[in-house]
Amino acid sequence: MRKLKVITLIAFVVLLSGCGNNVEKGRIAYDKGVNLMYNSSRFAEAEEQFTLAIKYDKSNYEAYYYRGCTKFNRSMYDEAIVDFEKALEVKPNYADAEFNLGKIYFLKNDHDMACYYYRLAELHGRPNMEDYVKACPN
Repeated sequence: MRKLKVITLIAFVVLLSGCGNNVEKGRIAYDKGVNLMYNSSRFAEAEEQFTLAIKYDKSNYEAYYYRGCTKFNRSMYDEAIVDFEKALEVKPNYADAEFNLGKIYFLKNDHDMACYYYRLAELHGRPNMEDYVKACPN
């Protein structure tokens, strides 16, 4: 009976260690996703890793951002918008997410929204925005 209690206790501890926020596991999954995305253009697999990173650390704005990038690269624009907006929710004024939202809206022929996000990205420090905002109305 004592042996069963010990095994049950160990199983319970192992189960609890896999639940909730685990920043280290999130970082490992994030790093795998970045590697898959940049080194081999395996966007669907990278997306899975970023999703796992978010599961372990919901405050990882970069994981939302890069998951959006994997979707953008596969022309999944509406899904990418959701991830870029979530990145901005976690980290307001995130210029890279604003810039990519601008690119998506430009591709969707919504030039007012594209300009809105391009100007925000410029305001929040994204370099080399001149070519993007020059066609925007004042």
